Amino acid sequence: MENAVTPTKKKWYKWRFIGLAIIALALFVKLFLLKDPEDTALAPVVALDLSKVAFKSEQEVEAVLGKGSLVSYWQDADTGCDKCPKITYREGKVEIIYINEIADRITINNLSEFPFNNHVILGLLDLKRDIEPAFESDELKRWDNYEKYTQIAAFAKKGKLEYIMIKSKSK
Repeated sequence: MENAVTPTKKKWYKWRFIGLAIIALALFVKLFLLKDPEDTALAPVVALDLSKVAFKSEQEVEAVLGKGSLVSYWQDADTGCDKCPKITYREGKVEIIYINEIADRITINNLSEFPFNNHVILGLLDLKRDIEPAFESDELKRWDNYEKYTQIAAFAKKGKLEYIMIKSKSK
């Protein structure tokens, strides 16, 4: 009779099994069914695959974005640019200034449908590494020396993303 299990011990085992099942179910729901708000806020589309445009010539960019139209010439003493072409693509959505014959200053406009979120900004550029910005305010997020790019800056208005400016090589 020493090894006999009392009725209260049987009830205890039964409740312990039910408790473990509830915990396992809760973990399953948390890990696989519930999405983190930041995960769901990823950009639904890539606005511009930056690696295919930055540091490229006009001909290489045209092969990716299609025919562009010359808007004006840009001038800046700091970059040594006297008459650099400023060309728009995709009906003004993408604007590129070619400095020393490479796509250096890239601006993506008309992004007000997207939230001003790090994941979204980097996702729109098809950048995978999630790095915190070097500077952050309500209207500006700036990454300095992000991978091979000198600077990535995103500008917002009323909590919505307005445009992103990338400086590939120049400062």
